[in-house]
Amino acid sequence: MHIHILGMAGTMTAPLAVNLKKQGNIVTGSDQEKIYPPISTILKKADISINSINIDNNIDLVIVGSSYNSFQKTKTEFNLIKKLKIPYISATDYISKNLIQKNSILIAGSFGKTTITSLISWIFLKAKKNPNYMFGGDPKNKFSSVNISLSDWSVVEADESIHGLDKKAKFLYYPVKYLVLTSADWEHKDSYPKEISNFNAFKKLIINIPKDGFLLFNSQSSTAKKASLYANCPIITYNSVDSDYFIDKIKIKNNLTTLIIHTPKGLIKIDTQLIGQFNFENILAAVALSDSLGISPHIIQKAIFSFRGIKRRLELVANYKKILFFDDFAQSSPRIKSVIDSLKNQFPQKNIKVFFQPHASFSQYRQSLVGLKNAFKSATEIVLGQLKFNPNIEKKDRNTAKDFRNVLGTKLIYLPLEKQIIQYYKDSLMSNDILIYMSSGGLSGYHVFKSIINSFKK
Repeated sequence: MHIHILGMAGTMTAPLAVNLKKQGNIVTGSDQEKIYPPISTILKKADISINSINIDNNIDLVIVGSSYNSFQKTKTEFNLIKKLKIPYISATDYISKNLIQKNSILIAGSFGKTTITSLISWIFLKAKKNPNYMFGGDPKNKFSSVNISLSDWSVVEADESIHGLDKKAKFLYYPVKYLVLTSADWEHKDSYPKEISNFNAFKKLIINIPKDGFLLFNSQSSTAKKASLYANCPIITYNSVDSDYFIDKIKIKNNLTTLIIHTPKGLIKIDTQLIGQFNFENILAAVALSDSLGISPHIIQKAIFSFRGIKRRLELVANYKKILFFDDFAQSSPRIKSVIDSLKNQFPQKNIKVFFQPHASFSQYRQSLVGLKNAFKSATEIVLGQLKFNPNIEKKDRNTAKDFRNVLGTKLIYLPLEKQIIQYYKDSLMSNDILIYMSSGGLSGYHVFKSIINSFKK
């Protein structure tokens, strides 16, 4: 079967392409003209061609990537596909029909989804359940982020956004039996113009859970707690002392952290290489879900100890001249605060400096600045690069460098030119500093970050 993927250079569609080829299909795809690592590397290694064929009737099925940018870039091809009457399906719908199984585990919320999904997938792999799974990240353990198998288990990162051919929240396309909910915050303002419409999507998801399933939710999230009131299934809680699962003690020694986790059956000791309170909470959610589904504590312990994390999630990428360089995906105020506070707790004597690129669509709205001052409280300084905007955001709703300055004050340094940023850090970074790059995408910014790192290699 010849399958063509529109918007193939995505964090989910590229691994899906590799998996489809492993199944014996001919797989091609299209996206923007320049494809960069790691996506280009993934596709090249699998010998999958991109942007190299003409759309014709030799294609049996087209999978349409659901991200806004991918869909916009391939609209001309999509119109031709419809004209030629080639069968097509959205990536969301394809995943729903081909990956989701009767024992469906969904992980939803405005933070932690990728790490929790990958952790649960890793635990289930170690438990020999060979689950179907999908998450939007690149695990450092070198296992694929998409797997389609014959197992009746599936573990899927479930996003509430609406893009491309989707007519409703992505997670509402997916059948659900077990749901992990980290929060129900209003993050995707490009998909939901009003907070109530965002909440209603989560409400519908929870109502869909059958009585023989369960809802596991973060009891520290007020929005998750509010949404849980609509559940018609058993409820399990995590992350506060009155929850079913909570962290009783944390012991940090060198590069290893020991978590003593309280469960309904007793205590579980978990050793992890991951750092940061938010990662500890992600581990807690994975432990709670796996333990509730009967996975052996011994298997859970071994799996989590061997789990090395997800790239770009508080990833230590370099250590030169006693300067630590971290890369992270954080964009929202709660996530930024969690990352910076985690670094401060782990390295209390170091100065935390942030190179910040707010590229996520929701972070480009003026409303996203609420809580940002408190989020950066433990940072010594914040360098803001040139702002880039989604053309669908009206000018009156966009934030500007001046808006950031009004919120963050003198901690903010606005440097719109890339060469200014590189030179600034070459001149100012000193031993005992931490530089963390926070961006949701953009290869140019990452190249700037790598240039900064390389200048300290010598």
